[in-house]
Formats: sequence, structure tokens, C-alpha cells
Amino acid sequence: MNARQAALRLVHRYRPRTTAAIVGLVLLVLLALRIVVSGVLLHREAIDDWKQDLSNLSLLLAENTAQSMTAARLVLDSVSNDIEAAAPADAQALAAAVGTPATHQMLRHKIGGVPQVDVVSIVGGDGGVLVFSRAFPAPPIHLGERDYFDYHRRHPDGGMHVSAPVQNKGNGAWTFYISRRISAPDGRFLGVVLVGLSCDFFSKFFQSTSIGEHTAFSLYRSDYTLLARWPAVPDMMGKRNLTGSTYRLLEQGKTDGVLQVDSPRTAEQGRAVDRMAGVRLVRDYPLAINVTVTDEVYLAGWRRMLRTMGGAAVVGLLVLAGAIALIMSLLRRQERDAAMVLAQQAHAETAPAAGPPEPEIAPLPASAPAAPAPASEAGARILLVEDTALNRQLVCLQLGGRGYTIDTAENGALGLQALAEQRYDLVLMDCMMPVMDGYQACQALRAREAASGTARLPVIALTAGVTEDDRQRCVTAGMDDYLSKPFTAAQLRETVERWLARQTATP
Repeated sequence: MNARQAALRLVHRYRPRTTAAIVGLVLLVLLALRIVVSGVLLHREAIDDWKQDLSNLSLLLAENTAQSMTAARLVLDSVSNDIEAAAPADAQALAAAVGTPATHQMLRHKIGGVPQVDVVSIVGGDGGVLVFSRAFPAPPIHLGERDYFDYHRRHPDGGMHVSAPVQNKGNGAWTFYISRRISAPDGRFLGVVLVGLSCDFFSKFFQSTSIGEHTAFSLYRSDYTLLARWPAVPDMMGKRNLTGSTYRLLEQGKTDGVLQVDSPRTAEQGRAVDRMAGVRLVRDYPLAINVTVTDEVYLAGWRRMLRTMGGAAVVGLLVLAGAIALIMSLLRRQERDAAMVLAQQAHAETAPAAGPPEPEIAPLPASAPAAPAPASEAGARILLVEDTALNRQLVCLQLGGRGYTIDTAENGALGLQALAEQRYDLVLMDCMMPVMDGYQACQALRAREAASGTARLPVIALTAGVTEDDRQRCVTAGMDDYLSKPFTAAQLRETVERWLARQTATP
């Protein structure tokens, strides 16, 4: 067995098509895995970037809130200091000192240019308003049941207090208060100084800072009571939120941080919404800022990128799958041709030793043309023009034992060169070849014959086409007959012998 036969047997035995299929499948899996890993890494990067953004945004809002609160506290401290300087000894002295038009004007003056302050009030020890900035004289309002009043009455040294928000029954506006206790020189409780801050002021500031839909800003008291929010949710105002992200983070003892949550959200009618929250305490005040975005925001860029990657990946997978399919088709054809060659070899090895010699597979001559072929059929010289090596081997084996001399060419251009250098009795011409196909080569041959006046050389087309259009194309190109692949050895021999017989019979 020679090296060529061994290679053919290896191709037939080990079937490279199976190996190609496995390699192709591995490539497809690796490509898909790479896409998945890239998506996961980009997802993590998007989340990390948004965590940093929310941390920065919560810091900005906390600092702005601290500045707004400080401006209001300065008003509170100023009024408290004025009352302390007057040193009222009892409730009557306090009422006499502050219940004047001058005090009313003083209060209005102090809150000028402080837009977050809605009202300043001085409340007596019985809960009645002695004077406030909105009108004089003060209307008969009793505040003895408010949380700040009760707090200062029970805490002589309680310092400043931040109240829960209160809704104005007239215009529906929400206000929360910072307050200080008014004490007599002997420490007795005389009343409270109140500075009311507009919840709407903070909500509008949050709105101006908003980064789009699916974003929420909240201001909480240290006991998780909601003081202000954008977008507004009236049902949540003044209520404690003991399940939200602010509670979760601050109860861990942290002062700031970012966390992801997916628990049901009141603002979304109890639906579970994936979201990310940045939480931060406001310096110097018992307040906390919460900035929340849903995954519609923090994963928007990642999803756009994922769609782009997905489209490119689908195209890549389709191209790779198409390439694998093409390779599989070529390997399938190679295996089939190898099987046919091996079958012919097996037949030749088991045939009787006597008989004509095996055909000579000669390379294209490089020198002067050889002598003309004899007219007898047994000594005919045939040119096989075929680009596939296995097909050339197969045809030579199928014509074995006939005494033909067979030259080969790998494309139409080389075939025309061989025809110019050597006389042949018959041409077997593959139709589809690189450089120059069989149709072009046959047309060029017929033109050469017409120009030189030489006899018409039979050309048999070897084509994969089986339709009438394929046959007509062969006839139009000047071919005399055709065989459709795959053809049997008997079909090939019968066609060749028939046309050689015609050549012999032609005078």
C-alpha cells in the first residue's frame, strides 16, 4: 500500500467530518460562553458604576439639606436667644413680652430670604400660639398635643427637636418643625419656639436634581418617619418606614452606603421592583437622605450594550455555523470520494492479473508535444480536466484496464495549455473549476478549432447538475455529451468507449 492509499484509508476510517463537527461545536460553545461571561462582567461594572454615582449623589443632597437646615436653625436660635435675653419669669411675662406687633414684625424679618422656612411661632406653656409670622394677632390655635410640645415639656435639656410633618388643613401643604424649649430662670416650662420648614421646598429641590423616571428621593427623620419625597406619595407622609432600604442600612450601624433591594415597594403598589438605594445621614441633624433608582435606570446602558452584543453574537454564531456546515459538506464529499476510490482499488486488487496495463497518469508535458495518439480505441489518449484530486484519482481508476493514456489538468486554463501542446482523442471536462471553468474552456477550444480548421475534439462534461438547463448550458458551451456526478464506472466507460468509437470510425 502506497502513501496515497494509506491517506485515503485514513480519511475513510477516521471520518474527519466527525472531528470537524466536534471542533465546530466546541467553537460555538466557546463563543456563546464568551458572550455570557462578557455580559456578566459588564453587568457587574454597570452596577459598580451606579453605586458610586448614587453615593456621590446622596452626599450632594445630604450636604445641601444640611445647609438648608442650618439656615433654619439660625432663625430658631436667634428667636430663642431674644426670648432668653428677655428672661420672662412666668407664662404671663412671656405672653406680654412676645405678644406684640413688634415681635410679629421681628419674626417676619428673620425669615426673609430663607425660602425653606414657612412659619415661625412662639407657643405658650398651655399650647396656645402667642405670636407667629403669618398674621397678627395670632389666631386661636392650640398645639399642646403636637409631638414637639410634648417632647420639650418632658425634656428640660432636650435641645433642638425635629418633628413629624403636619398637613395644613386649609391648603394641604406639609410642614415639619424644628423647635426649642422656652424655660423660666428657675427651669419651669414656659413654652416652645417653632420654625416650620416646607416639605414642598425639599421635594422641589429633589425634583430639580432628578435624573429621570424611575428615580425617587426621600428625606427621613432618624426614626424613619418620612418628611419629604419626590415623586410625592401623600399616603406615606409622616409614616415610619421600617422595611425600606434606609432602615436596612442604618440599622446596621452605618452612616452611609449603597445597597440593592427587591422587596415590595409601597410606591409601586406593593410590587417587587429591583432597585438600588444610596443612603446617607445628614451631618449635624437627625435626618437621612435616600436616593433610589430602579433597574430601568441603572441597567439601561447595560441592556442597550447587551442588545448590541447579542445582535453581533447572533450574526457571529450564524456565520460560524454556516462555515461549519460548509466544511462538513466538503468533508462529506471527500469521504464519499475516498470510499469510491477505495472500492475501485479493492476491485482492481481482486481482478485477474492478466490483461492490459494500468493507465498511465501523466503530468502535463513541459516540453514539445508528443507524437499523435493512434487511431485505435485501446491506445487512445484522454485529457481529464478536474480540480478535485480525489475525483481525478477516481476517474483514472474507473478507466483502469482499458489501455488509455490519461493526462490531467486542474483547471480550464491548464487544460487549454495541454490541448495546445498535445493531441488528444477525448476530453473529460469538469464544469465548475477555479481560474477557468469547463464552459469557458470548451468555448475557447471550439474557437481555436474553428480558427485553425482542425477536427472537432469530443468533450464530455462532468457536472453535478441534473436539470435540462444544466444540459443545455453544456451544449451551448460546445460540449458533446455529459455525465452527472456521481456516476458509476460502467457509465463512464460506456460513454468514453462510445465517443472513442466514433472517433475511430471517422475518416
